[in-house]
Amino acid sequence: SRCVWAPWRALLALLGLWPGLWPGPCPGLAGPPRPRPPDPRTELDAIVSLAKALLSDTKAFLALLKSRFPAEGEHKLDSLPVLSMSALELANIQAAAALARLSADLQRYRRHLEWLRRAGPALRPLEPELGALLARLERLGRSLDLLLSRLSLPRPSAPQTPLPAPGSPWAVVRAGHAVLQSLHLYLDWASRALVLLRNKL
Repeated sequence: SRCVWAPWRALLALLGLWPGLWPGPCPGLAGPPRPRPPDPRTELDAIVSLAKALLSDTKAFLALLKSRFPAEGEHKLDSLPVLSMSALELANIQAAAALARLSADLQRYRRHLEWLRRAGPALRPLEPELGALLARLERLGRSLDLLLSRLSLPRPSAPQTPLPAPGSPWAVVRAGHAVLQSLHLYLDWASRALVLLRNKL
């Protein structure tokens, strides 16, 4: 019987030396399975959802601001990001440049919302809504920065444009209108740009 089992023992010993001959991983030689890297398209889907939700939140907050503190006309701040992309430029958008720009511009909007919270008592009745909007903007910025890191793209720093002095309560209200109107238009553009980027991946 020993003669019968000897060839099988020799075969098993050889299979132990060459794990590739086994149909599955050889116990003790193969490490734990490596997790699959996150799919940028899935992450972009989540970022698009965050941007669209923030667009809706900004629209609602802007309507609340207008109802509580009416201020007719167009209001501007030179420190806010400026949109100058044409439809052709939007169609030819590239991930590296667009994601970097989005990250930098969202940092600038975050600074403006933080400034509005510190600008005095004029907008204090809207503090809960303003704080919630700022938290959602920060969440979108963090998600975008994580995607930049996954794609090995540099995270840009927003230029530290000087913000205006708080001024009178009316000036703060006008600044609030300028920031929220600009943010609403920007998020509308950003949502479209992110969808185009997602479709290119």
